[in-house]
Amino acid sequence: MSEQQVTGQAMGHNGIINYEVDLQDNKIEDLKILKHSETSGIFNQVIDKLKHNIITEQSFNVDTISGATVMTKALLTSADKAVEAAGINVTPTPKQEQASQTKHIKTDVLVIGGGEAGLVAACRALSMGQKVTLVEKNGYLGGATILNGSNVVGTGSNVSAQIFDNNHDTPEMLAQDVSRESLETNYPALTDLMVHNIGDAIDFISKFADLHYQKAQTQTPEHSIERQIELPSASSFEFIQKVSKAFEAAGGQILVDTRVEELTFNRRHELNGVVAKQHNGDVKIKAKSVVLAAGGHGASQKMRGDESQGIDYYGPMTSTGDAYQFNQNLDLQTHDLGWYKIYPHGVEVEPGVAKLTTYASKEATDMGAIYVNSKGDRIVNESNVYTAFRNAILKQDDKVAYLVMDARTWKKVYDLLVLHDFTAEEIEKFFADPTKRPIFVKGNLATVAKQAGIDADELAKTVANYQGYVKDGHDREFGRDPKFLHEFEGDTFYVIEQRDRFATTLGGYSVNADNLQLVTTKNAPVANYFGAGEIIGGANGHDSMPSMMNTWGISSGFVAGAAASENAQKQAAAGDDEPNIVAIVGTNASKSYNRKLLYAMKDLFETEVNFDICEIKDLPLFNEDDVDSEPAVVKDLAAKVEAADGVVFGVPEYDHAVPAALKSAIEWLSCAEHPFKEKPVMIVGTSLGIQGTVRAQMNLRQILDSPGVDAHVMPGNEFMLPQAGTKFDAAGRINDDGSVHFLKQCFSHFLDDLPATETKPVVGSH
Repeated sequence: MSEQQVTGQAMGHNGIINYEVDLQDNKIEDLKILKHSETSGIFNQVIDKLKHNIITEQSFNVDTISGATVMTKALLTSADKAVEAAGINVTPTPKQEQASQTKHIKTDVLVIGGGEAGLVAACRALSMGQKVTLVEKNGYLGGATILNGSNVVGTGSNVSAQIFDNNHDTPEMLAQDVSRESLETNYPALTDLMVHNIGDAIDFISKFADLHYQKAQTQTPEHSIERQIELPSASSFEFIQKVSKAFEAAGGQILVDTRVEELTFNRRHELNGVVAKQHNGDVKIKAKSVVLAAGGHGASQKMRGDESQGIDYYGPMTSTGDAYQFNQNLDLQTHDLGWYKIYPHGVEVEPGVAKLTTYASKEATDMGAIYVNSKGDRIVNESNVYTAFRNAILKQDDKVAYLVMDARTWKKVYDLLVLHDFTAEEIEKFFADPTKRPIFVKGNLATVAKQAGIDADELAKTVANYQGYVKDGHDREFGRDPKFLHEFEGDTFYVIEQRDRFATTLGGYSVNADNLQLVTTKNAPVANYFGAGEIIGGANGHDSMPSMMNTWGISSGFVAGAAASENAQKQAAAGDDEPNIVAIVGTNASKSYNRKLLYAMKDLFETEVNFDICEIKDLPLFNEDDVDSEPAVVKDLAAKVEAADGVVFGVPEYDHAVPAALKSAIEWLSCAEHPFKEKPVMIVGTSLGIQGTVRAQMNLRQILDSPGVDAHVMPGNEFMLPQAGTKFDAAGRINDDGSVHFLKQCFSHFLDDLPATETKPVVGSH
C-alpha cells in the first residue's frame, strides 16, 4: 500500500485556495481544503459535490459547478497539474456513455429559484399538502441571499414577542417606517402584504426548519423601534441550509444545476410547467401552479440602468435576469427595473466588485469613527441612517469615503469583518500594499493620510476638531448624537475605504397584491403563475431599510407558496381536464423504433395531454380457452384503455401486416372486454424503409374496425416516418423539422376529434 499527499494552491474567485489531494495506490481517496477565502455559504455546498465527482470518476476532468465555475475550474486545473507533477498516474474510471434524454416530472407546485423566497414558498406549499419541486440553475442553493446576513424583522410574530418582551411593534409602525425611508416610493398594497404576513411567516419557517432567532446585534436607526432579529450564526447560510434540509426531509424535491429555459402551456394556453436544462439532458416538469422566485438582474450589464453606473456590484454573478428571457412571450408587466438597493458600506476587492462591511462599519461609527473624503473633510453625521451615508458618498467626485478609527475600534471592526465574509489573510494582504485597492492602511495620522491619498493637513484639522466636539459633548458640524461621540485613543489610526455598492434590484415584475399572481401589461392575471422575492420588488420602494430585503423574501415566499397551493387544490378538485392518452407500443421486441417514436411524441405533447406509454410485451399469447381467467396484465391494460380519452398505436410492419403480438393484444381486448368501442384512435408508424409502415397501418385500421373492437380511427392524418435509422437524435427526438411539423398537425387534429366528455382519472402509471 502506498499513500501519498499532494498539496497545492488554486486561485479562486476571492483568493488563494490551499488544498491537499490524498491518494493511495494511485487512486484518489480525498480532496481536503486547508484554507480558502471563498464565500462560505457557496463553498460549503459546492466542495462536497466536487469532491464526490472527482473520487467517483477518479479524475479532475469533471464538470465544474454551475454558479461557482471560476472557483471549481481553478481547483480542478490546479489539482490535476499538481498530481501530474508529483509523478502520480491516476486511471480514470471508465464512463458509461449515457445518451442525453428528457426526464418527465409531475408535481403540484413548481418553484423556480432556490433562494430565500423560493425555499419559503416551497416549504409553505409542502406544508399545505402539495407535492412540491424546486429547481435552481446553480449547483448550490441560496441565490443572492447567500451573500447577506440573516437579519430580518419579526413584527407580529411570537418569535419577536419573546425576544423583545412585547415591544409594542405593529405592522402599521413598520409600514410607516418603510414609507418614510423610501420617500413614499413604496407600493402601499405590497408593503401592506409584507408587514401583515412577516409575523406569521417567521413563526412558520422557524417551526418548520427549527430556526432559533435572537435579537440582532445591530439595531439600525432607520427602524423606529428595536425589531431586527437574526440567527445565532448571523449568516444566511444557516437559514438556507436548515430550511432546505427540512424541506427535503418533509418530502420536497430539489433539483440543482437545473436551468429553466422555456415555459410550457396547455391547450388553453395556460401555464402548466417548464422545460429546463441539466448536464445530461432536458427535464420537463408539469405543475398545477408555478412560483417564480428567480432573483434579480444586478449582474446583467445589458439590463442595468444609469443609476447603477459607477457603483460596485457585490451580488452573485449569476443574477443575470434569466427569467426575463424565458418569460418574454408572456407580455408580463414590469416596473422600476432601474431601481437598485445601494448601500454605503463596501470595499472594492476587485475592479467593479465589492464586499460588504455593513456590520463592521456600523460598529465603528458607534465607537466614534468618522467618515472623511479625499480632501480630509468629514462628509456626514456618522450616526445617521444609511441613506445619508449613501448620498454623501455619491456626492464625492471619486465616489469614495474613508472610515477613520483608532486601534481600539479597529479590533472590533476586524472581528466583524472576519465574521462576515472576509479572511484574516485577505485583510493582511490589503494592508500589505496600500498602492492597490481596496485602501486599508494603519499608522500615525500623517502616514495613513499619505498612503490613502487624503489631504494630510486637512485630515489633522478634522480630527482635532472632532476631538474638541467630543470634549464639548456637541458636534457643531453635523449634530451627531453625543452617545456616539468617542475620543480617539492613542496615536495609531486605521483607515479603510467605503464605497457605495449594490447587489439587489428593487423593481421587477408586477403582481396582484392580494395573492402575488403575476399580471400582463393589460393587468390580466396570468393563470397558475405567482411571484416571490426580489423579482417582484416594490414593497420596500426605491430604498429598502436594513433587514427588509430578507423580510420581503420570507413574507412574499410565504404568501406565494400559500396562493400556489390553493390554486393547485382548486385544480385538483376540478379534476384533470387534460386529455388522457394511452399510447400502445405495437411490438414485444426490446428494441423498436416505434417505441422510440411514441417516446418522441410524449416529449412533444405531454405539456398538452397526459401521455401514458403502455407495453404489450408482457401479455401472453391470446388463447380463447383462458378468457374466463383473463390475466391481470390484460385487465390492467383494458382498464387504462377504457379510462383513456384517446389511444395512439405505434405500429411496426412485419410481412406487410401488424406484428403477431399486437394482433394478440387486440384479441384479448375485444373478447371478454371491449375497451376500444367508440374509442378515438390515432395510428403512427416508422420503419427503416421508405414506406413507413403503410401496409401495417392499413391492416391495423381493418382490425380496429372489426366487430368486437369497434374503435373510432381518425380518418386521414396518416403519420408514417420513413428511414427511421436517420430520423432520431441522441436524445430520442425526431430530428426532421418537416416530420415534426406534420406530426404536430396530425396530433392536433386528433385532439380536436376527441369528444367533449367529462374528465376521467388517470389510471395507474407505466
